[in-house]
Amino acid sequence: MRYLIIPLALGLSTAALGQEVRTDDSYGDAFLHYKPYVVKGKTAKPPETQVRAPAPQPKKEDRKVDVKWLQENYKLLEERAIDDPTDENVAAYLYVRRIAMDKSQRFSEKVSEVTNTDPLLNENNRIPYASAGAQSIRSANRLAQEQATRELATAGGLVVFVDGSCRFCAMQMPIVSALRAQYGMEALVVSLDGKRPRGYSGPLVRDNGLYRKLDLKLTPSVVYVHRPRAYQDGKDNNQYRVIAQGFYTQDELVKQIAFAGHTTKLLSSQTMRDLAVWNRGVASTEDLGGLELNGNDPAAIKRKLQPLLQKQYQ
Repeated sequence: MRYLIIPLALGLSTAALGQEVRTDDSYGDAFLHYKPYVVKGKTAKPPETQVRAPAPQPKKEDRKVDVKWLQENYKLLEERAIDDPTDENVAAYLYVRRIAMDKSQRFSEKVSEVTNTDPLLNENNRIPYASAGAQSIRSANRLAQEQATRELATAGGLVVFVDGSCRFCAMQMPIVSALRAQYGMEALVVSLDGKRPRGYSGPLVRDNGLYRKLDLKLTPSVVYVHRPRAYQDGKDNNQYRVIAQGFYTQDELVKQIAFAGHTTKLLSSQTMRDLAVWNRGVASTEDLGGLELNGNDPAAIKRKLQPLLQKQYQ
C-alpha cells in the first residue's frame, strides 16, 4: 500500500503545479548523492548570486571627530559634494578637509617637538640640517625669530653640554659665542668629562648630573633655562627647554630658540603675533580634541566649524 501512496502524492503535488514529472534510472544515482534532478534537455538554473548588503552609513548623531570619524565620513562628504555640489554640501566637505589638515599640523608639531628632544629620532644628528623640526619652522618670519631670541635672552640663558672628545662641540662653541654677541644670550658651558672642546678657551664647569637628569643623549646639547635660580633645599625648580641635541648652525639654532619660546608662550604678545605663521588659522589642540560632528548634517558642520576656525585669526 505504501508504494502506491508515494506516487500518488507526487502526482497530486505536481498536478497542482501544472508540471509533468518523469523519472529515469539516472535520477536514482543523483538522488543518492544529494544532487538535483535535471530534466533531459534542460539545464539547471545557476544559483542566485548573493546580494551584497549596503555599506553601513554613519550614525546620524554627533560623534567625536577622531581618525576613525574622518575615515568614515571624509570620503562620504567628498562624494556627496561631487555628486550634489550644493553650497551646503561643498562647504561641509571643505570645512572637514580643513579640520583634517589642522589635526595633521598639530600632529606634525608634536612630532617636531619629540624629535628635537630625542636625538635617536632626530634626522639632524644623522644628516645635519635635515631635521623635521628645522624644516617645519623655516617659513616663520626671520625678524620675528631674532626678536624672540632677544626677548628670551633677557629672561634666561643657555646651558651647553659638551665634552672633550665631541667632534661637533668645537664647531658649536663659536656659534654659541655669536649668539651672545648678537642677541645677548648668555651661555653656561658644562663639560661631561671636565675637558674643553678643541679651540674653546672660555669658562667651563663640570656636569653635576643635570645632563642625565634632562635625559640628554648627545653632545653638543643646548638647553634654554627660563629665569635661572639656585637650588633651594637641594631642589631644582628651574624650567628647562631642550633646544637642540647635536650640531646646529646659527640660523637653525635661532629658529629652534624662537620656536621654544613660541610653544611655551614665554614671549611678548606682539612677538607671538609676529610668529603667528606657525599658528595662524590653525585650530587649537583643545578644540580639535573636543570636536563632535554629524557626517549626515552638512549645514551643522559649517555652523560648528566656522567659529572654531575664525577665532584663530583674531
